[in-house]
Amino acid sequence: MPRVITSCILALFVLVSQQLWANTQASTARVSGQSELFGLPFNNLKLSDLGEQLKSMGVESYPSYQDGMQSYSLGPEGILGVTDLTIQSNESGYLVQALLSGVVKSSRQRRALGDLLLKKYGTPSSGRLDNGLGDVEWRLKDYTKIHLNNTSVDVSVMYVDERPKVIQSSGRIDVESLSRNN
Repeated sequence: MPRVITSCILALFVLVSQQLWANTQASTARVSGQSELFGLPFNNLKLSDLGEQLKSMGVESYPSYQDGMQSYSLGPEGILGVTDLTIQSNESGYLVQALLSGVVKSSRQRRALGDLLLKKYGTPSSGRLDNGLGDVEWRLKDYTKIHLNNTSVDVSVMYVDERPKVIQSSGRIDVESLSRNN
């Protein structure tokens, strides 16, 4: 009789293990290895492309007095309570960093934000999310990282392109252009 019980337990364990493995494979298949910002790939994202995307969403920038910095208001409700977007770009017009931030008093919205990123990017590279709340970071294959901090009402999600594209000059001198300037 103990042999029959052991065999049943072992068979049940094998069935459960196979189901857990299948569920794990299905969930990791949906995890993205590339970061996205408003539906656009963040890696080597042009400032002009993001500007067009935001404009099509009805979001306009407001004046910035720093080179390479632009700020946007995402409206009074924002996206899951996150109401501000600040973008930093390099001289070539590619995004280096994007910071989404806001005061999110609703713990439901804060949890939803954490859960959304967890579903999209999978298990964080560092830190831990407890029920969607935490201070975590995802390092992705496309040399971008996403840092979420929603441990308090001051919520921030920072996207960083660790290797932003830089347009280099050809090294050739445009004599005609120089003569027009003089």
